[in-house]
Amino acid sequence: MGMGDENVAKTSVFALGCASLIGRTILDKYEVVKLIGHGGMGSVYEAIDIPSGHHVALKWMHAQQFAEDDPFLLRFTQEAKITGKLDSPHVVTVYELARDPETNVPFHVMELLRGESLNALISRLGALEPDVALRIGVQASAGLAAAHVAGVVHRDIKPDNIFLATNDDGEFVVKILDFGIAKIREGAGASSSMTVPAAPMTQTGQVIGTPLFMAPEQIKGAKHVDARCDVYAMGTTLFAMLAGIPPHTNIKSVAQLLHTLSNAPTIPVQKQAPWVSEKFAAVVDKARCREVEGRYADASALHAALLALLPDGTKITKEMLIGVPDQIRSVVPIDANTDVNARTAVQGLNSQETIAQTLVAPSEKPAANSSRSAFVSGIVVAIVAIVAIVAIVLAMR
Repeated sequence: MGMGDENVAKTSVFALGCASLIGRTILDKYEVVKLIGHGGMGSVYEAIDIPSGHHVALKWMHAQQFAEDDPFLLRFTQEAKITGKLDSPHVVTVYELARDPETNVPFHVMELLRGESLNALISRLGALEPDVALRIGVQASAGLAAAHVAGVVHRDIKPDNIFLATNDDGEFVVKILDFGIAKIREGAGASSSMTVPAAPMTQTGQVIGTPLFMAPEQIKGAKHVDARCDVYAMGTTLFAMLAGIPPHTNIKSVAQLLHTLSNAPTIPVQKQAPWVSEKFAAVVDKARCREVEGRYADASALHAALLALLPDGTKITKEMLIGVPDQIRSVVPIDANTDVNARTAVQGLNSQETIAQTLVAPSEKPAANSSRSAFVSGIVVAIVAIVAIVAIVLAMR
């Protein structure tokens, strides 16, 4: 079953348990070796592509019952199709969208990446040296620019979805991951290779994204956002690299965070990272402008602005991956907007998992055959959506 097979999205799925995947050979070509990790929509396994001998990654959807129009199934399918069509060394490659004949579970076959996520890097080093943060930003924005040219809005750019993969030369190549809640813009133009799905996956007013990295307009609803919401999220990711934490990690309430994003002035990056140059800070602050019209139009414009600050190339080596020395970071002033005790992304984020994780509010008409776990998850994100609405109402007063 290849990338273009429409049956994955149209056929009802009742996926059986997949507890014994390791050691299995799927479709007579993929030998599952080990579990790499798991998340909200599924698990990722390392496997061997038997015909070629290459190691690949299998992104395996959670085993549960789905209606043919279930948004989670549609998004899983669309993610593979989007990623498979994006031609950029800075976007993870998807080779195939298929389904296991034994369990009826849909899965992606992807390139296997060796390295670490940007979130893990920030967790390990804290604030990154501006030069390496700039290099990572240039490569990441190049991958995001490829998506924007194709008419795709990612809607969940953050350090967890940016990966530093090692190549054969020992250098790092930055990859954009996880297009699971991406949107294909209507009227994207002749240059777009994407087709807008016939069935809507996002309802008007639905809250989708990760609150700490979410653009203000995304709070009011994810359905009609454009490339500039990704520009904002990339700017916030740059901020997190430069300061060691994203803005507003000192806020503990989702409602307060959403209200702050909608109303408060944007925190200049030099306020939390005064070691950043004026020119670099100006690019980050423009990307994070609260008003949509004040930002770069898309990732291509952001990429051009960042690249202009990097005259000696975009190469990233292991020796470049260093953090800002503690004696320099100690100059950050203590005030209400700066959590000086949160030195790394993990320290700043793990205590606030709700605002640091991707949220997808339920559709207005959930599938009748949804599993119990999906129902419970729907209740949780519905509560978050209600909190978002309260924040918006407060913002309008």
